Amino acid sequence: MGFTLQAFGPFLHWMTLGVLAAAPFLVGFLIYKLGSLPGSLARSRMHPQAEAIGICGWMGVITIVLWPIAMVWAYLVPDKRETGAPPAGSDQASLATKIRQVTQRIADLEAGLARAPVEGR
Repeated sequence: MGFTLQAFGPFLHWMTLGVLAAAPFLVGFLIYKLGSLPGSLARSRMHPQAEAIGICGWMGVITIVLWPIAMVWAYLVPDKRETGAPPAGSDQASLATKIRQVTQRIADLEAGLARAPVEGR
């Protein structure tokens, strides 16, 4: 009784050669997908710092430490005060009302200063 899988020997050699030839391409594709993942997530979520997250993701492929940071950063929503965006729930009408109120307060303060006695006169 001999080895019964001897007939599969040439097939297994060719299959091994195929796997070894395809492995570098698969590894390269995996590295490409992992490197671009944080940036594409940030762009799809309309993150204001998407380009920086993309760079951090690619640097994370090299350093390994930055990639998880880029992933977390892609999911974080920045504070509106940091991005310079108007506060949530504000519209032009309420902003115009606030500007009129501030303008009136400034005019009242200037009128009060004009009526106040000036020392040394």
